Amino acid sequence: MTAISTQFRLKMIVALSACFAVGYGYTNHFPVFTPWELPVTAVDRFFGFHPWTIWIYMSDYILIFLPAILVTHVHVMKRLLKAYLVNFAIHFPIFFFFPTILPWEFRRYPIEGPILNAVFQFLWIADGLVNCFPSQHVSLCFVVAIGFWNYRRCWSWIMIIWSILISLSTLTTKQHYSWDVLGGLLVTLVVYWMVYRKKEDPKIQLVSPSK
Repeated sequence: MTAISTQFRLKMIVALSACFAVGYGYTNHFPVFTPWELPVTAVDRFFGFHPWTIWIYMSDYILIFLPAILVTHVHVMKRLLKAYLVNFAIHFPIFFFFPTILPWEFRRYPIEGPILNAVFQFLWIADGLVNCFPSQHVSLCFVVAIGFWNYRRCWSWIMIIWSILISLSTLTTKQHYSWDVLGGLLVTLVVYWMVYRKKEDPKIQLVSPSK
């Protein structure tokens, strides 16, 4: 079995981070078209605002990079990489051409405690109000979780539960509308249909076994 080098894993993290920073980050802070608000629903009001769930929300950034650490099979890594790229290819044009924005009321909830307040302030600076639909926070989590299904079923179940909690936390931290979560799940289904349901392509070799 061809080994996956540490060098490749690091390159994967850097490359995906760069793609995300450009595709999501730039359009988030410098939207070309005027963002529009989605209607706030009863579901959004039902979940309320629970600042402590920010820790669950931010754990997304751990989950989406776990494949770069845990995966040892080349064919699994290839499929996950394809899934990431398809995810980006769906989200980024939507963020560019049809930007949505959260209502300012979502950022006016009181936050008690200096630590939580500092975490939220940092998050709000790094992640603006734009690019909420569809939620890439949701879709990337489930893309990773499903990618482990035929590789490590136990890990996949853990990641699915983790992804559900993260999805709920997008509502309880008021980082997303309920519409965004549904949109993120729809993107996940499209990625599954385009990547995971198909037979594997063994022709591409990612790394040399000597590295």
